[in-house]
Amino acid sequence: MIILNATKFCIATFLSNLGDVIYSVVIAWYIADVLQSGFLMGAVLFSLGLSRFIAGLLCGPVIDRIGAKLFLWLSDMIRAIIVLVLAILLWDHTISFVILIMVSVLFGAIDAFYWSASESIKPRLVATEYLSRLNSQYFTVVRTTIILGPLIAAWMVESISIEHSLIAISILYVFSTFLILFIDSKNSHLENMNDNNDKTSYFSDLRLGFSFLNRQKMIFYLVITMFFVNIGANGVNVLFPFLAKNVSDDAKYLGYIYSSMSMGSLLTGLIFSVKSIHKVELKIIYLSFLLQATGIAALCFTQNFLIILIFVFVIGLITGFIGVLIPTFVQRSVPIHLLGRVNSIMMAISMLSTPVAQFIFGVSVDYFNIKYLFFIAGALGIVTSLSSLLINERKGTPRETVM
Repeated sequence: MIILNATKFCIATFLSNLGDVIYSVVIAWYIADVLQSGFLMGAVLFSLGLSRFIAGLLCGPVIDRIGAKLFLWLSDMIRAIIVLVLAILLWDHTISFVILIMVSVLFGAIDAFYWSASESIKPRLVATEYLSRLNSQYFTVVRTTIILGPLIAAWMVESISIEHSLIAISILYVFSTFLILFIDSKNSHLENMNDNNDKTSYFSDLRLGFSFLNRQKMIFYLVITMFFVNIGANGVNVLFPFLAKNVSDDAKYLGYIYSSMSMGSLLTGLIFSVKSIHKVELKIIYLSFLLQATGIAALCFTQNFLIILIFVFVIGLITGFIGVLIPTFVQRSVPIHLLGRVNSIMMAISMLSTPVAQFIFGVSVDYFNIKYLFFIAGALGIVTSLSSLLINERKGTPRETVM
């Protein structure tokens, strides 16, 4: 039953994330091709990111109180309805600016609930010793949708029109909701711990999540470390197109770079999908951050495209490892009745680094040599991870909380 639950969860995740990726590409193409508005593109991305951040800070107590499974189901069902309505509107009209912004705000908020609920439900699906495997399978599924989604979206827009593409996306969400209904998340291997949530207010629950992070300094330091390291790591995604342009005017070189990164991440995910990580220490996470940042900084020292691809592949490997380590550490260290609150806060702070990185490095490209920017991105991660390593060694690594 436990293995079956995890399988249904991963398939539902695949369908839902595939819908997300295809939707993002289809809407981006619609704005660029039909509306032809760079301002609207920026406004849509900004509203999406802002609503995701705000909802991420606030959604945790609701997920802990009501249940992660319900919010997974609601998130996909609401998205299915929204996308279907957009398809119907497109048959007769051009979608207006206001509608696109409203949809972006809704999607951003729903993303926050869905991500937090996904992280919170995992410890209820498998025993603690199998958490790293489930996290690896989840990471692999998400990375696979990121690779396949744009290809499928491009084919759909060319072959069956934007309206029919949106209907297909809605169907993906509906299939995901169907699978979620049959997931048993009633703690088949854990005692039900609700921490008397029914006797407390929403705001006291919210304060409890923040106070837990404040008390657990090592987890708080991890969140801060993630924020600054991710600025460098996300900044690299802004720099890659310019790196490829320096090599050749052929767009396929950018594809090679992204493919190398994805293959590295996928390989790590596949390895740890069948091999459990029995002990996760903060020191290992910080060392992984350090290696990732060193790989990024090293990109400034080579002009050879083959060596660049090797470095990017290794960065992808380490990124995949980090993507498995962090959720496993948090799920083992945070009491299950607080996971929604803690995960949502961590997600909001971590995701805030993306627009910050995009702005800083996007503007900097116009003024600085791209080699220096790779070095700066890597140096930021190196300094941050080394500082966190020193703090961790001085204070001692906290033991994982037994749930």
